[in-house]
Amino acid sequence: MSLNNKSPDHHIAYGAATEGVAAASASLGVIGRYWWNLQMQLLVITGTMRFFRAYWWLFLVAGFLLLAFVMPLGVAFVVSAFCAGAMNPKAAENFIVPLRHEDDAPISEPAEAEPNEVILAPHSDNLEDVRLAAGIHHVGYLTAVKRDLEDKEIAAAALGAFDGTVQAIGLKQSDLDMHTNGAAFIVAQLTALERIDEVDPEWIAEVTDEAMTSETLEAIRAEAGRFAYTMEGAMRNGPDPSIG
Repeated sequence: MSLNNKSPDHHIAYGAATEGVAAASASLGVIGRYWWNLQMQLLVITGTMRFFRAYWWLFLVAGFLLLAFVMPLGVAFVVSAFCAGAMNPKAAENFIVPLRHEDDAPISEPAEAEPNEVILAPHSDNLEDVRLAAGIHHVGYLTAVKRDLEDKEIAAAALGAFDGTVQAIGLKQSDLDMHTNGAAFIVAQLTALERIDEVDPEWIAEVTDEAMTSETLEAIRAEAGRFAYTMEGAMRNGPDPSIG
C-alpha cells in the first residue's frame, strides 16, 4: 500500500463530484454514501455504534435533533442516510455501505488469490488483534522517541505502526480496507492518548489526511512502521539472531 496516496473512497467521492451535471444524481449518491460511512466509522470509534445497532431508530432521533439544532449537519445527515438506504445498510456490518452498485463499478480483472493467502476482513476478530498489537507498538515507539510530538506526528506514527504490524503478522488487506482501518486506528489512538477532547470530524479528517499524505511525515511513518514490524516479529519469532 502506498501511504502517500489518498484513500480509494476519497478518490471515488472526488471523482463522482466532478462527473458533471449529467451524472449529478449518481454523483450525489456516491458522495452521500461516502459521508455516511465516515459518520458510521466515528460511531464505531467512539463506542456508540452498539446503541445504534441495538436500536436503529436512534438514527431517526439523531436526524431530528441535528435538524432542530444544527441545520446544516442535519441536512447533510438526512441526505447521506437517504443515499445509504439505497444500499441496504446492515447492523452486522456497522451500517457501512459500498459507494457504488456492483453494476456501476469499473470492470477489472479479478485478482488471483495467492496459495494459502489469508484475507483480513474489515470487521474480523483478527483485525482486533492487529489493532491491539499495533496500539502497543505505537505507544512503544512514542516512548522510544523521547520527545513531545505534534498531533499530526502521532497520527503518522500510528499509521506506520498499524502498517508495520499488519505486515509482520502476514495478514493481507485490500488497499481500501488498509486505508479505512488505518484511518480508524489513527482516531482510536489519538482518542486513547487524550489528544482529542471532543469529536470534531473536520479536524479529524484534516489530521488523518495529513498523516497519510504529507511527505514531511514520511520519515516518521516509515520509522514507526519498522519499529512495529521488528517488535511484532520479535514477539512472535524471538529476537533476530543477526542483530547484536
